[in-house]
This record gives sequence, C-alpha cells and structure tokens, in this order.
Amino acid sequence: MTKLSPAAKAFISLTVLAGIAVLVYASLHLRPEVPLKFFAFLALALATSRLRVKIPGMNGIMSVNLPFFLIAAAKLSIGEALIIACLGSLAQSLGRSGHNKPVQIVFNAAALTNAVGLAALTFAGASQQHFTLPVAIVGAGGAYLLGNTVQITLVLWLAEGKTPAQTWMRMTELTVPYYLLSASIAATACVSAENVGWTIALLVFAAMYVTYRSYRLYFASFAAGSGIAKSTVAG
Repeated sequence: MTKLSPAAKAFISLTVLAGIAVLVYASLHLRPEVPLKFFAFLALALATSRLRVKIPGMNGIMSVNLPFFLIAAAKLSIGEALIIACLGSLAQSLGRSGHNKPVQIVFNAAALTNAVGLAALTFAGASQQHFTLPVAIVGAGGAYLLGNTVQITLVLWLAEGKTPAQTWMRMTELTVPYYLLSASIAATACVSAENVGWTIALLVFAAMYVTYRSYRLYFASFAAGSGIAKSTVAG
C-alpha cells in the first residue's frame, strides 16, 4: 500500500506513544548495580538483534534476541531490561538496505519495546507470586509472543486488510518454536548459574546464531516453495 488509513495511523500512533511511555519508565528506573553486566547484555542483545529473518508472506522480521531480553528481565533490574529491549528493538528495526520507511522503523521499535515491557511485567508478577524461575521465564516468553504478534496482526489488518485470525495463526505457527526455544534457553541459563557470566552468555549467543541460520534457510525454502510474495506497510 502507498497510503495508511486513518485507523492504521491512529493505531500506530497509540503504539508509538505506549513505546515512549515504556522508555520513559525504563529511564526513570535505570539503576545498574553492575554496569559491566548491563553493557555486556546490551552488546549481545544488539548483536543478536541484527541477526534477522523475514517471516514469509508478512510484514514482519524476527530476530534471535529474545533469550537475552528474557535473561535481562530475570537477572537485571526492570529499568535495565527495558533499556536493553528499547535499544535492541531499534537495532532490529533499522533496515540494512535503507528501504524501510520511518513509520515502519518507529512502529516496529515501539511494538517490540511494548512486547518486552509486557514480558518484564509478567516476569515480575510471576516472581512476586513465588512461581519458580523457569515458570516465570516461560510466562514472560508467552507474554512477549502474545504482545508482539497481536500488535503486528492489528497493524496488518488496519493497513492492508489482512484477516486478523488467519494472520495471527500463520505468524504464531511459524514462530512459536522459536519462542519456546528462546524461553527454554533463557531458563536453562538462569537456573544453571546464579550469575550469568560471559561463558554462558556466549554459549547462548552461539545457540541463537545456529537458530538464526536454521530459520533463515527454512523461511527461504518455505517462501520459494509456496511462491509467497513479500508484503510491506507503507506510510
């Protein structure tokens, strides 16, 4: 499409405002207890945010940064976790080719930030209710999945007229194995070591790089086999 409908513009504006509110909240609560750990997680989250694959037939990209978002939510303060999420989301949204329009970059960054914010709140709530760490992390991963896919589904519906239920089901079907894997890796890393150090963090990075390569090959063969055309949200 070459022009967004008023409803799509309104939804994008609300999503961006919510993302800004999350960012402001994170900034006000940013109190790094161990600055080196914060910057280490930030660097790895930014690196994995650039390992991206496009979901076939949809205006969506997927990065393999979720384990670091979940580990940050579990091991760092909520302010640190949200700052990492905000910057990682921006890194994921910036196009390599420079063809992404500003509205796409801003919406994608805001939507991912909101999803991580929901995941962080879910983890904090689960921890306060004394759920075990693995259960809390899996719950956070589920909240991220729901928040991310619902926002993308709604904008595709309002901007391109795609059927919401069908779009959500297809997106979930293609990406839910990644979310389950990410939550499992994050939970294993957090449970296996009280302090997630460089060794475990680098092992997580290596695992997600292999995941990225696998998804890239799978999505490429899937798109080629089904003849799916690429779809974009235009401003």
